[in-house]
Amino acid sequence: MRRERDNSALTLVVWMLLASLLVHLLMWPVGDQLIGLGWEAPPLPRSDGWMQVALVPPEEEAPPESEAQPRPPEQSGRLIKQDRVRKESVPDDAKYVSEFDQSTDKETRAPNVRPTPGGLPLLPGRPDADNSQVKGPSRPQAPSLVEGQQPEGPQVDPGPFGPLPLSPGRTSPGGNPGLRGTPGAMERAMGQAGTFDSIDDDVPEGAENMLNSRRWKYASFFNRIRDAVAERWRPEEVHRARDPSGTKYGTIPRVTRLFIKLNPDGSVNGISTDSSCGLDFLDEEAIRAIRAAAPFNNPPPQLVDPRTGLIEFGFGFRLEFEKGGGRIFRYSH
Repeated sequence: MRRERDNSALTLVVWMLLASLLVHLLMWPVGDQLIGLGWEAPPLPRSDGWMQVALVPPEEEAPPESEAQPRPPEQSGRLIKQDRVRKESVPDDAKYVSEFDQSTDKETRAPNVRPTPGGLPLLPGRPDADNSQVKGPSRPQAPSLVEGQQPEGPQVDPGPFGPLPLSPGRTSPGGNPGLRGTPGAMERAMGQAGTFDSIDDDVPEGAENMLNSRRWKYASFFNRIRDAVAERWRPEEVHRARDPSGTKYGTIPRVTRLFIKLNPDGSVNGISTDSSCGLDFLDEEAIRAIRAAAPFNNPPPQLVDPRTGLIEFGFGFRLEFEKGGGRIFRYSH
């Protein structure tokens, strides 16, 4: 009786082992798939050959961002050059920027012509300066034949500039040896004020540029560039040489915009035409004037772009036939 009971227990154990083995065999492929879902990368394919293993270098860290300061912001206004600076004061509203703060009740703009030597100079302003009484450059009076003796003949008020020197063998129409030459010669000696600035036409024309403007720390540098280029820019002559009558190309205003790149020492790195005026020879004349005026001395290091190592800016050249002059203006690229 006891033997039959032992055989039944042994049979039950055998069947349980067989059932467990069968379940493991059935679940084997399913288990591999479940384990594969938890891997970060798919398993390597099976191969009967040798497996090559290589060490992968660690990922390089991203280089730190440049500590160079960003370029200074563009000026919020149109760059101009003042001919005369009264006592500096900040205007309530100004569309222009210049080397000085200036506030005036009556704005005027100089004639849109090429300045000639002897014209009204720029008077540097200081916060405590008052140049309103300055009339112009003084000239020494011509000496008399005998020191301390007044010349004979009617006396003529020499005005603020004093009498002009006499060319040998010439006398003035009034016979006054202290005031000599013709009105034309006087005008040439005194010069003629003019401007290349792009100033709104609604500003009345006067003897000089006197405009509401705010100080911009880089105005002096760009005004020096503009003045140096203006001395060498001759668009009227180039246009007249190709179209003397003005009937071939017309007399509409022509505007060339150049994008200029300077090296930190002020030499030219590159010039490109941002916008053509429609006449290649006028575009080339503007480029020639830039190259002829370079290098530009003492550029502020703060203007150097840390990304390119260059000073980049735009200058526009506007030739106006009806108004008889040209304008050179800085613009934001």
